[in-house]
Amino acid sequence: MKKRMSTAYMTYLALMIALAIILNYFPEIPLTFFAPWLKLDFSFVPMLLIGFSLGPVASVIALIITNLVHLLGTTTFGVGQLANIIIGLCFLMPPTVMYARNRTYKTSIIGTVIGIVLMTIAGVLANKYILVPALLGDKVATFDMTGYLLTAIIPFNLLKGSINGLITFVLYKRLSKVLKDAEKECNVATSPNK
Repeated sequence: MKKRMSTAYMTYLALMIALAIILNYFPEIPLTFFAPWLKLDFSFVPMLLIGFSLGPVASVIALIITNLVHLLGTTTFGVGQLANIIIGLCFLMPPTVMYARNRTYKTSIIGTVIGIVLMTIAGVLANKYILVPALLGDKVATFDMTGYLLTAIIPFNLLKGSINGLITFVLYKRLSKVLKDAEKECNVATSPNK
């Protein structure tokens, strides 16, 4: 039974990681009213679903694999992927760890709100100390960092976290039923009467 369950879970994990990779590229929606290079994507949705269904370690694996694949087409020499991993960890860890300890709808919502706040803080710190200095080099001294963080980074991360969280909650109940059905199938296939 464990072998069959692990096969079902590994298949689910692989499919969700593949979905996260696709959603990291398409659709990427440029939010030019913040900054032209900030693009909204929905790759955190499958990662959060993985975290709720398989646990926080699985969501971290999905986050790292997705960013390693995205590294192949990077224009930031990996700096963007590093920042995305930091931001992603801050978004994914609170809800998935909290939900693993107390599997209630309320816990998942509270954890996701905490994740959105931490993701926004991480976005500010990552842009201020990693991303912008790495990309601008010496020009960073003349860059309006405070204005950029307040008018672009903070609202962008709040929006991205909120949209990814909302889509996750819309989809989770349906996908959790699929997982439970798969578990039942494994139990039936391995029962002594079969």
